[in-house]
Amino acid sequence: MSDNQNVTSRKLIDRLLPNPTWGPMQGIFGTTYELGAEFLELDFLPSVFGLGARSTWATRIAIEKRLRELDTRAVILTEARRYRNRPRSLQLEVLPAVSPRGSSLHAKVTLLVFDRAVRLIVGSANLTEPGYRQNREGVAVLTASKGSPKEAVLISQALNGAEGALSSWLSDDARKIIRRGLDTVRPWVGHSATEDSVFAWSYGQVKLWRTFLDRWPAGEPVRRLSILSPFWSQDAGITLKAFLAEMARMGILAAQSEIRLLTDAYQGPNGEVMPILPPGYANYDWAALGVIVTAQAVSPKVHAEELGGMEGFTGRRDLHAKIVLLEGVKNGVAYLGSANFTAHGWGFLGERTAANVEAGLILRSGVTSAMLEGLVPDLAGDPVLLNKEHFHALMAPENGPGEDPWPEFISQILLSPVAGNENELELIIKVTVDRQPASWSAKLAEKEGVPGEVLFDFPTALKQKETSFAVSIPSPTLTRLLVDQEVWICWNECPSGRAVPINVASSARDRLPVTPQKNIDETHLISYYQGKISWEDLFPDPDPPTDTPASKPISRVPENAVDKSRIQSYQIREFVEALAGIRDDLRAATQSERSMQIALSGAVSPLALAYTVVGAAESGCRTPTAAAFQLVEILGCLKAARVFEVPEKLSTAWRQSLAGTGNKIAQMLKQLISKHAEAFDKNKAFRHYQSAVLRVEPRPEI
Repeated sequence: MSDNQNVTSRKLIDRLLPNPTWGPMQGIFGTTYELGAEFLELDFLPSVFGLGARSTWATRIAIEKRLRELDTRAVILTEARRYRNRPRSLQLEVLPAVSPRGSSLHAKVTLLVFDRAVRLIVGSANLTEPGYRQNREGVAVLTASKGSPKEAVLISQALNGAEGALSSWLSDDARKIIRRGLDTVRPWVGHSATEDSVFAWSYGQVKLWRTFLDRWPAGEPVRRLSILSPFWSQDAGITLKAFLAEMARMGILAAQSEIRLLTDAYQGPNGEVMPILPPGYANYDWAALGVIVTAQAVSPKVHAEELGGMEGFTGRRDLHAKIVLLEGVKNGVAYLGSANFTAHGWGFLGERTAANVEAGLILRSGVTSAMLEGLVPDLAGDPVLLNKEHFHALMAPENGPGEDPWPEFISQILLSPVAGNENELELIIKVTVDRQPASWSAKLAEKEGVPGEVLFDFPTALKQKETSFAVSIPSPTLTRLLVDQEVWICWNECPSGRAVPINVASSARDRLPVTPQKNIDETHLISYYQGKISWEDLFPDPDPPTDTPASKPISRVPENAVDKSRIQSYQIREFVEALAGIRDDLRAATQSERSMQIALSGAVSPLALAYTVVGAAESGCRTPTAAAFQLVEILGCLKAARVFEVPEKLSTAWRQSLAGTGNKIAQMLKQLISKHAEAFDKNKAFRHYQSAVLRVEPRPEI
């Protein structure tokens, strides 16, 4: 954070790129106070998947594929009262966290689980563009892999503590990701915990100030306390005085100890720089405590090296880092995390009031450690001695935006398969009964002045003690829900309604369309397996920019040529040319269980191709014999895939996935032959061909 640091180390977005040696990503879990939906889908996810930031439509589709391939899904936990909108992909689970009134989910933790590594990002940065690209943040990026026991210990501490801090909000998928991370780092942890650094969750009655001060070496006086925070409690006597009083009780507050309050900067019209701090900090009598307290602004300057040669840039970096540093004669202890120096952030509260959920690292090292020295950023202006004479040298902070009302009685809104029919979805609204108002409704958003359709009205003809309500939804409404991805909840506190995100049950996510507007036909799948178009080309942008033509699959009909795509012999020839591509696609999918499932039975898969083949036969575009030939060849590709080289830990899953998909296609073939029995009874050649392809064991590839 100081001038002599490498500039690239300050670019948080660039720290997200994965290392190819880590293997496939298995899961993503994040907690954030503010969620930038557009940033997440256009910047964050492209970076963590190694696709490059600032996504195009093709990148968005590639991300959809990567999300579907995650073994344990992607889950984001965000403070409910700060929720604005969700990212587009329903493969991503968004969970609004309803905190006790007065407290918040304020922790900023991101967990990325790979096959052979785990990465944990913790600090002050929200999952927003300002957090990762614009603000001055304090963030630690920890990566554990074989041979990194210290990082593995810290990540293990973080994941073990997550259950206590977040338990009331975690979904089953979130818990699976956390367990997967723990299982991955466990072999690298070693037998003893690290002494110099710990991961600290704070929440409820778990006081951050207590955890932090307990790390200070007993009996060593503190020469200097530096508190870096963009937000401060209005009452200095509740926070800073209480902190100093505890230091005095412990016997570590030295005479004339220096206390530095490092704040965001106000830049006046004449270039003057003032610290932004509530005026009460100047009115308090700090001298009576035997300490010297000063305030100073953190420089908002953007370093020239970060601009890549750009001239005339007048922007600034707002302070958003939260760091507290104790320095003695020999030792230093620092907190780097999400907690502002406020009563709710550090837990300066009574026994009946819950603190925020916060997360950070507490680092202990020698006082001359470069690690500790680098935590304090460049400062601007002169220090202001805090007393009544310098009241006007401070700039009072502006009031922040108020929090919008939130339907605290709604615990989840879910699209889930109907019991007994996995291909049909219903809307499940789960509620907390003791918080439920006397009446409320769920509806679609109003569009173009047309009132939103009411989906559910409580308590009309319903038992008021129910905790879950199932709502049948017709096909047009389902399409609308898949596009909107939110339901508006209206109740007495907010009659106009509040948008609440929809999630999709894990058991249904494989059957979600990649894009609601696109159906993939047989010719598209054949072109993909022939290598003529990419996976992303199968899903063209439904609303391209006006100056950019819509992308579309490569045409198979040259100009001035006869369109042979409807000639059956041509169709079969094209199909045969795609068989090698099917085998190659399956071979490439053997590195994770989810990628196997997607490649075998997802939107672009042998199973999807089989459905289009049967559809062609039913519509009369294909003879039953030709369709049966195609199904047999698809089954032959699955049979050949049994001998592909697969990681040992995935061999059982591979065999089971192949068998599951093969059984479904074999059933299609059986039904096709049964429906057209007369044609197949006379065709002995087809029977011999079917037997030759499907009963002979494939030879291993050389």
